[in-house]
Amino acid sequence: SIIRAMTDLEHQLRRAVEGDVRFDAYSRLLYSTDASMYQVEPIGVVIPRHAGDVQAAIEVAHRNGAALLPRGGGTSLTGQTVNCAVVLDFSRHMNRVLEVNEEELWARVEPGLVQDELNHHVRPVGLLFGPDTSTSSRATLGGMLGNNSGGAHSIAYGLTIEHVIEVTGCLADGSRIVLGEVSPAAFEAKMRLTSLEGQVYREVARIREQYAEDIRRGYPRHWRRACGYSLDELVKDRPLNMARLVVGSEGTLLTIVEAKMRLVRRPRHTALDVIHYHDIQEALESSQTILETGPYAVELTDRMILDLARGNIEQSKRMGFVEGDPAAILIVEYAGESEAEVTGKVEALEARRAQGRFGYASHIAYDAAEQQSIWKLRKAGLGLLLGTRGDSKPIAFIEDTAVDPKHLAEFIPRFRDIMARHGAEGAYYGHCSVGCIHIRPLINLKTERGLEQVEAIATEIFD
Repeated sequence: SIIRAMTDLEHQLRRAVEGDVRFDAYSRLLYSTDASMYQVEPIGVVIPRHAGDVQAAIEVAHRNGAALLPRGGGTSLTGQTVNCAVVLDFSRHMNRVLEVNEEELWARVEPGLVQDELNHHVRPVGLLFGPDTSTSSRATLGGMLGNNSGGAHSIAYGLTIEHVIEVTGCLADGSRIVLGEVSPAAFEAKMRLTSLEGQVYREVARIREQYAEDIRRGYPRHWRRACGYSLDELVKDRPLNMARLVVGSEGTLLTIVEAKMRLVRRPRHTALDVIHYHDIQEALESSQTILETGPYAVELTDRMILDLARGNIEQSKRMGFVEGDPAAILIVEYAGESEAEVTGKVEALEARRAQGRFGYASHIAYDAAEQQSIWKLRKAGLGLLLGTRGDSKPIAFIEDTAVDPKHLAEFIPRFRDIMARHGAEGAYYGHCSVGCIHIRPLINLKTERGLEQVEAIATEIFD
């Protein structure tokens, strides 16, 4: 009966959708994984050609009681793009820049557009999309909206939620909805609609009225977080933007088919100061002093990743800036309107470094090509880790832990102690600028011991 139901669903989708419909075993296996440690075989895959295909697929799935799962580049590290559902792959066809407004600083895009492609499109006019994940060469805008992505420059630009102006999407019944800033009068008018859209607005009003105090009291104070629904948007002292409310919902509230995203002016000049440390703890402790200098980014890379880079044919060519054998490096970037401005900021940091006596060496890069090479090494961190030789692999089951940056020097040692108690070591890299460090414990999941380590470490951390 299950096979018959899948066959009926496939036939209905083929009649309704112009794009590809794939229910074969190979496609289901292909879409059963993403960049995470999870594997779940989907019901089938739809590759829509346009928004009409998305609406048709949702309507068919709705009639058949089948779950739907939007997917972009599959770069998610916590299993957001795998499940027992009909997967909608936006990356093949719905990947265009629809419009750019240079004066008002925004772009209309489709959800399958890759982040680097958007930046390539707007670079000639001196613009960029602020959030910049390390997977920018493959992460899509739809995925960034779903996950509320940040990146190396989130200290300057915040998270994706700060850059959404409006989204167009489909609700669970296939009906279209446009979400953006809404006045109290317009909100009241939406509540009177008899459609599913009206129900959405009525539910939002109910949640705001019933749980406002709980939201104010219970939501974390540290802004660098991307977990749970963005209900705190309901109680902020500014006009309500319904688009912001759905950012971070991972496709569970609606399926986005188009988004209007804010752009920013590209800095005219940048400079890097790469500080080398004999001990990662020294790097963490000095990061607070570095933040006082107003950097554009502060990124941590540890010895494990640097050692892997030395053994990689491509990345080893970018290692010329590394002096000695550091336990960690901090890539500190400054931005400004003139070369003199960024030079002054670097010199101020070096003066602080001399006074505070942190870091045994530093490498300063003013040349744009050299800066780009260093950033490519930083962005290669996860890929290098995944190429670790042996049965123990860096497992992404503790992802994007974030604390106020002033607590990093206390937080990371406690984390390392937990892993040491369970016989595991790990790699540490990420955004010291905002207190968000990626931690990758090396675990052999082929053994019972490895599975026990995962359970024990996760239990102790989350308890």
